[in-house]
Amino acid sequence: MENRLDDLFLKFQTKGFMPIEIQGLIKDVFNILSNGGYCSITAVNQEMEELGWGIEIMDNVTYELVNSLVQ
Repeated sequence: MENRLDDLFLKFQTKGFMPIEIQGLIKDVFNILSNGGYCSITAVNQEMEELGWGIEIMDNVTYELVNSLVQ
């Protein structure tokens, strides 16, 4: 699990997020996905944008990494 978390951290870092931001970003993504029910990449991106994280920060790889950690 730690390797996947490291991979997720690096994925967000390559998207331009600062290391100090990434912990909060990951927490917000986890909260969105763990609220129950299915969330598509589009739905997660929309909620993240509403929280002020930017436009379309989730891609397929990032989404799969997060989902594997949430489940």
